[in-house]
Amino acid sequence: MLKKIDYYILRETIVPLVMTLGIAALLLLLEKMLSLFDFVINEGGPIDIVWQMLGNLMPQYLTLVIPLAMFLGVLLAIRKLALNSELDALLASGVSLNRLIIPCIGIAAFLLIVNVIVVGFIQPYSRYAYNGLYFDVRSGALGASIKAGEFTDLGDGLTLRIEESRDSGRELLDIFAQKENEDGRVLAITAKKGGFFITPDERYLILKLFDGTIIELDSSQAKPRVLNFDEHDLPLNVPMFEQFRARGEDAREMTFLELWQERSSGNDSYVAALHARTARALSILIVPFLAFPLGLVAKRSGRALGITVGIVILLVYHKVLEFGQAFSAEGAISPWLSIWLPTFLFILLTARLYYIGAYKVGGLPLRRLEIIYEVVVEAITSLISRLRTVD
Repeated sequence: MLKKIDYYILRETIVPLVMTLGIAALLLLLEKMLSLFDFVINEGGPIDIVWQMLGNLMPQYLTLVIPLAMFLGVLLAIRKLALNSELDALLASGVSLNRLIIPCIGIAAFLLIVNVIVVGFIQPYSRYAYNGLYFDVRSGALGASIKAGEFTDLGDGLTLRIEESRDSGRELLDIFAQKENEDGRVLAITAKKGGFFITPDERYLILKLFDGTIIELDSSQAKPRVLNFDEHDLPLNVPMFEQFRARGEDAREMTFLELWQERSSGNDSYVAALHARTARALSILIVPFLAFPLGLVAKRSGRALGITVGIVILLVYHKVLEFGQAFSAEGAISPWLSIWLPTFLFILLTARLYYIGAYKVGGLPLRRLEIIYEVVVEAITSLISRLRTVD
């Protein structure tokens, strides 16, 4: 019998959890997608690089979305049981909330593992990849900022125009280039395709052209010289060009193991990142105990106040950890105070709400808040009705 109940709760929890996970991640990506499209278009990068950047942002968003999805999944499941009187039947048969929460704790344990993998090992690499793509588009590395259909001045008398850019700007199609030398000679070059490559000493970019024609115009010659080529290298002196930095200069780009190894290095940002990630990962185990009492609702009102309150609590906790990590990274405050104290307060608040729901007679943790809400709504409604009557 209990196994059937566990299966039923799992089913009622997993469905809204997965839906919330997908919808929340999609909304966050859509919001970011608009700014990325604007950035890439203004910088002249290829549109397909936006999808790569969004893919690398997904692990970062999951750190917020996973606890939120877990909370809504559990809350909506227990809320449905309460509204359908199924919870009353289970409690009357001797099944307590402590027993009903067990399958939800199992889901939380699974998501804890997922969260550790995402936050501790996937997110550092994806964040570094995202920053690398951002750098390439902004700096023009490997041709990412060559605007298709426009003439681009690359310096040293070289003007370039391409019809199409592929593979994040690494492959250029239908190229026209004009090179003006100091002696007055002008080279007009056309090629079917090409790409940028950096020399081993990182001092030059090579514009490698394939299957094209060179026309040399020289005032001292009676007619231009024409040369067809299969492959031609056009070196560009780019002293300001820089390669993207190595991974690990930013603590957010280091894995759990790397942060653990550097914890005694004296770098406060590494210590703060290690504490913050550990607190975020472990807090997923607290979420079911927050969602269960907030999902308890009186059948007469059926208000969804618990959803709003729970989301606010999770968002505030998330932001407090962000600020705590920032202050701790600067060495202004100990991570035990800026990160673990808010976590401890979050646990105390959750324990208090769960205690009311599980051990108080008719325990509804938000009952007083609901009464205040009803009084305020009734007063506002009455005021609006009076104003309409006066009009």
